[in-house]
Amino acid sequence: MKHFFTLIAVVLLTATTFAQVGIGTTNPDDSAVLDINSTTKGLLIPRMTNVQRQAITNPAAGLQVYVTDFNGGRFMFYDGTEWGTLCIEKRPDAPTITGVAPGNEQATVSFTAPSSDGGSTITSYTATSSPSGITGTISQAGSGSITVTGLTNGTAYTFTITATNAIGTSAASAASDAVTPQIAGAVGDSYGGGIVFYLFVDGDAGYVEGQTHGLIAAVEDQSSGGIRWFNGSEVQTNASGTLIGTGSSNTDAIINIQGATETSYAAGLARAYAGGGFDDWFLPSKDELNQMYENKATLEAVAGFTAFGILYWSSTEFEKGSAWRQDFNNGDQTNDGKGNPHNVRAVRAF
Repeated sequence: MKHFFTLIAVVLLTATTFAQVGIGTTNPDDSAVLDINSTTKGLLIPRMTNVQRQAITNPAAGLQVYVTDFNGGRFMFYDGTEWGTLCIEKRPDAPTITGVAPGNEQATVSFTAPSSDGGSTITSYTATSSPSGITGTISQAGSGSITVTGLTNGTAYTFTITATNAIGTSAASAASDAVTPQIAGAVGDSYGGGIVFYLFVDGDAGYVEGQTHGLIAAVEDQSSGGIRWFNGSEVQTNASGTLIGTGSSNTDAIINIQGATETSYAAGLARAYAGGGFDDWFLPSKDELNQMYENKATLEAVAGFTAFGILYWSSTEFEKGSAWRQDFNNGDQTNDGKGNPHNVRAVRAF
């Protein structure tokens, strides 16, 4: 206490003698009544709760305090009429992980952006594995997914994600569920956001000798009660591919003619699916859909896989007014009017 009064006395004496006060400097700026100079410490103004701030009587215009329990802590000032907050930029809140899907020596981590970006636009997100601390980064402001590569197949990993803005990097998110990267070896394996239903053979588009590649089915239908093949316009889309490996290009052709990806028609609904954090799902071609039917029993036996319905659309167009669909009760494939509602099960290649 004695030191405090001594300091006050020195400040008052200095102010009286020189009309200016310098702390940490012997040459206070001419424009400042009080000039504080330090490279190791800051200025701490009065701190209080919002209730205590509201209890201040007759605040002077320009009065400033730091309110500890208002919106995470905010500087507030009184402008002579009302209180307001000063704009403060800080690091973002932590993002939220919404899913993680394993692949071959990699995993894809899906996330949603934090509710607060700290007042400064988020520029990137980084996912970090445990163990090994392997990272993957994506430069964007909003929600999305990050693929972390360089993982070891057969090792279980969890992941956290941080968000970065111009001020700094957020705290890490809560850890994801554990996943184990692996090479898909058989139909029925959980892999790449769904269940493997077909492995490419020599002659298939996508076949690579000595490597394992194939098609993955979503674990659930994307349609509820069925959906029409077209988007209300009965036009030729030239989505005529029937073979294994043509479903993705069929889907592109349909969307190109029918309009931007939407959930009001079969191909758009399949492409809009984001299971496992992947955005390359598509409506299967006629032959791809048949391979899904041929392995129906194996797929439905996998835990977490939703059983198939009855009628499913393929992406293969028959003519201007119709497209191929398949009956998953008996396997029959036939063309049907594009306006009829049938189920959709999205697929992707790996």
